[in-house]
Amino acid sequence: MPNDATGVGACAAVAVDAVRRSRLWPTLTPIAVAFTAAVVMLSIAHAPRLPPPPQVADSGSITATAFADGLSACQGNALAAAVNPLDYATGGPPASHKDRRNPRFEFLLSTPVARGGNGGRPVLIRNATVWDGVGNVLHGTDVLLCYGIIARIANDLTLSSALAAVEAVASRSKADLPRYREEDIEVVDAGGRVVSPGLVDQHSHVGIGSLPTLVGNDDGNEKTMLNPQLRTIDTINVLDPAFDIVLSGGVTTSLILPGSEMLMGGEAFGIKLMAPLTHAPEDFGVNRGMDDSDGRAWRWMKMACGENPKDVGRSKRMMPTSRMGSGWLLRRQLEAARDFMQRQEDWCEAAHSAMAAYGDTAHVHLASRYPDDLDHEALAALLRGDMRFQIHCYKTQDLEMMVRNSHEFGYNITTFHHATEAHLVAPLLARENISAAIFADVSLHKEEGYEHTVRAGQVLHAAGARFAFKSDHPVLNAQNLLFEAQKAVHYGMDPALAFMAVTSVPAERLGLGWRVGRIAEAYDADIVVWDRPPFDLGASPLRVYVDGFEALSKPTEPVSSDSFQPVPPVSPVLEAPVEFTSYTVANASCIIAGPDHLTSGAVVVRDGVVTCVGPTCAEEGAVFDAQGGVLMPGMVAANSYLGLGEIMKETSTTDGRVDSGNVLEGVAHAADGLRVGDDFRTLQYAFRHGVLTAISPPLQAGFLSGVSVAFRTGAKSYDEAIIKRDVAMHVTIGTPGKEPGADSVTVQLGRLRQLLSNASTTAAAAGSAEFAAVQRGDLPLVVNVHDASDISKLLKLVSTQAPATPTKLLAKKGRHSRACAFPVRSTSWCAQRQPLLAMATVWTRLRSGPSCEHDSQASELLNAAVRTARAERDAGDGSAAPGGMGREWSAFVGLATELARAEGHPAGRRIQALAESLGRLARRRPNIKRLKQTNRRALSTIIKRDGKVDHDTIERLLEEVRNMKKKSEALANA
Repeated sequence: MPNDATGVGACAAVAVDAVRRSRLWPTLTPIAVAFTAAVVMLSIAHAPRLPPPPQVADSGSITATAFADGLSACQGNALAAAVNPLDYATGGPPASHKDRRNPRFEFLLSTPVARGGNGGRPVLIRNATVWDGVGNVLHGTDVLLCYGIIARIANDLTLSSALAAVEAVASRSKADLPRYREEDIEVVDAGGRVVSPGLVDQHSHVGIGSLPTLVGNDDGNEKTMLNPQLRTIDTINVLDPAFDIVLSGGVTTSLILPGSEMLMGGEAFGIKLMAPLTHAPEDFGVNRGMDDSDGRAWRWMKMACGENPKDVGRSKRMMPTSRMGSGWLLRRQLEAARDFMQRQEDWCEAAHSAMAAYGDTAHVHLASRYPDDLDHEALAALLRGDMRFQIHCYKTQDLEMMVRNSHEFGYNITTFHHATEAHLVAPLLARENISAAIFADVSLHKEEGYEHTVRAGQVLHAAGARFAFKSDHPVLNAQNLLFEAQKAVHYGMDPALAFMAVTSVPAERLGLGWRVGRIAEAYDADIVVWDRPPFDLGASPLRVYVDGFEALSKPTEPVSSDSFQPVPPVSPVLEAPVEFTSYTVANASCIIAGPDHLTSGAVVVRDGVVTCVGPTCAEEGAVFDAQGGVLMPGMVAANSYLGLGEIMKETSTTDGRVDSGNVLEGVAHAADGLRVGDDFRTLQYAFRHGVLTAISPPLQAGFLSGVSVAFRTGAKSYDEAIIKRDVAMHVTIGTPGKEPGADSVTVQLGRLRQLLSNASTTAAAAGSAEFAAVQRGDLPLVVNVHDASDISKLLKLVSTQAPATPTKLLAKKGRHSRACAFPVRSTSWCAQRQPLLAMATVWTRLRSGPSCEHDSQASELLNAAVRTARAERDAGDGSAAPGGMGREWSAFVGLATELARAEGHPAGRRIQALAESLGRLARRRPNIKRLKQTNRRALSTIIKRDGKVDHDTIERLLEEVRNMKKKSEALANA
């Protein structure tokens, strides 16, 4: 019987409608009808309020066990609703935080672990510089780890006092923990090194996007739209080699999310990067071993919106193909979950009423069990607040739509992931207490990432919104999570804020802020000892502890550190580009004048040509004070797609792809598809950061790409952009080069052999002129190749096809190049590492990934005397990096480079000023469109191996410049 106003009104309406339909209706007056309705309403309104009547099914009642299980579920629902999921101070243990245990430690102690060299024994780290994860730095500090927690943080902690702290922790535990003596405590002298909490990655796919990527282990996306019932724990591959790789970067906690091709991806799984040898995914769980006394064991849900679900919908001809369709599907599924949750609440209300009325026999008065449906259980948990909600969204309309849905259905959003436009709605995120998990600078690859800014974190922080950096492993190798924070500092972020974005902030947003992400007493013993300050380029862990177990250990010999020390900008500052007949940049602490020549002092430029370099140069023209900065050649972006593609996913913004079929019509030349100017953000960003020259091949879609072009990234017109029209011939060997007609390495190498051999005999054949130039050694051959065996075969093929001429060969990516470095060091061969932070993402790159024990691949190549165009980030302290910023590549293809000035050592430093073209000096501004340089000729360092200036070359170039001016004036007069 209805008991509320809505029910009364409905019953009255039914009564009046029944009278109206009866045969008496024509004879009743309106007053009689009103009186009848009033009597019905009053009788209903004054009916006694009784509990729901017993619901006895025809087949019988439910069992007492089923009734008890239902009541337990009702109690759990009430508990979930009682905790505010946005109150990040709650969720910890109900008892005193100081007395907490680490349940994972007790579990790991009872099970053999793959790592854990110390067996979980107490560890006393002395003389540490502690970065605590919340912005504080503690010098000369001792940190004691025992039983999986941080037991003490103090100065000058003795072994006796450390043992007392260990005993205090053991005495509070209910478990049978091992007891230790003073000699059992391992003492580690940090030597003043930075000791920090383990890094926390809020967005990873390690274990479900296993390395190398194969069809058989691709388990991140179901490719149907609505799958809240799925769980990543069901697909984690514990044998993924990435677990060890990620750990070696200092990451100790990760959230393993489903992919983003589904609107509702399913339930995520939080892990520690330490597991026993059981090979069971649940043993990685961050909540492993927890019970009610240990606090809240949170769950996590992943959804997505934007381009990824739309792409799947379009490919499968199903909804969604638009953001409207995405919004509707989400709301429909949430509505079904809300109805399901309401049925559960109705059952709980009926059960409690039956308990009040019938006591122990209440179960016989219920007709059905507690509603339980795995299709809706996860969403119901989200609506009750039992989930930390993670959403993959980029654009403002997607963020706003998700917030509207949260208001309509009453759930809370924890974090927007990727969120390249989050800075545009920063006040909304702050008001809703929603954080953003972002990249430092990954953008422009698709339309929804085009409005990104490298200062998004600063904007969000200023508005009061939280943010974290994440890896999206294997999109970015999670081993390099710290690199995202390093880049943010490079872009001007406060280092303390950047470090919180990979420690305490993601921990709090995962509901784990009371146990990980900080160095504080009673927190989990997840600790990293760094070989140098974390924001020094090349910083890597020497030791990593997870739950008190030693997971990584390297020798701790002293390492010199070139810590980041910003210097003032070039003085005076040019607000707009100015043309000078001559000028001098003085007071440079270092001038990188050539591969084997470093000097200091000044650089003098006359008519766009460097005329003097070094400490004895006489100043000419306008003088600019570098204030201790570094002068270096402008960087060269070799084998990029700059100028040929803006948003690579949007074909209308690119020149289009080239395949081998085009060779029938003639080899493609990238110069024919080049576009330059201020409309291209990729070119703006490159120029702004010191990349003054780009060498771009045609966009490759198969074996044969074509001939690359060298051009100035800051040029405003096509004519002034071109440096060299035909730079090198580009082909691809391996999986990326497979296409119809060349779908095997066998065919690709055969086709290359044929093109080289036919070049000298078939003068009229398409492409013969270009490959004849390759055969003569006039045009370098650039090969995109990864596998060591393929590199070896390639070298032999080229040497046999052109034995009498010096063929230039460059392995474009060469991820396995270190495997064959020594056999090729005497050849005209150059290896380019691309990208710098490589990872074995596909089968042919198995030997190319990062190593936890060996030198970087770039270091091995350099040590083998192989010309290497780019050096790895982890090549020591970065001293090899300047030689790898394009100069080797430029020398290989016969180009000069331009000039840039950086703060301090150039590796990882900010570009302060750019000099290029005919006497133009431009101060780098936030808006690159203000730089109106002409780019008519690149500067050249003109330095010989002995460091002396080549005056003959200078005069020749000056004469060319004068002739260029005369031609320009003649054209203007005409």
